[in-house]
Amino acid sequence: MVEGDEPVSKFTELPEKYHERIGKILSPGENIEFTLRCIAGTHSQGMNARAYGGGASGEQLGHPWMVITNQRLMLVSKGLLSFEERQFRFDQISSVELKQGIMEDHIIINGMGVNEDWTFWKKIRDHTMHGVQLMQAKVNQRSQPQAASSPQDPLTELKMRLVRGEITPEQFEKLKGLL
Repeated sequence: MVEGDEPVSKFTELPEKYHERIGKILSPGENIEFTLRCIAGTHSQGMNARAYGGGASGEQLGHPWMVITNQRLMLVSKGLLSFEERQFRFDQISSVELKQGIMEDHIIINGMGVNEDWTFWKKIRDHTMHGVQLMQAKVNQRSQPQAASSPQDPLTELKMRLVRGEITPEQFEKLKGLL
């Protein structure tokens, strides 16, 4: 059990209202691999965000969730009147750090001029550590040069370029028409 005798699943199983919303923004072939509910989350942006915690900042509202897919990290929360989300491709993340505390743990995510600080209950530390390890592996995989891959079907390659954000949906349709 976790804080207040809440089951661990309350912190590891994404509620249906989030699944529905996130399902609408997943790319073709993108799957949710890991989810974990935070106590709180804050972010800062700007030139000095990484070094000093400066720049524009904000707090994630509602009950924030960290969602790791096979293609990106999403930080989402649903308030009474809003649904807030921030997304990062793994190649946009420069570092992931776990700071363990007496009562709570923090995951610090840096990249692209953004600093994310997410707080988790100490009692779910094993899950938090697993999430950090998964993210670190994905960041490391993205930062290593890709080996020459075997030739793919042109349509599959075009879809992958769309998913990676290399082309717009309009460019995708135009290029698809040329195939």
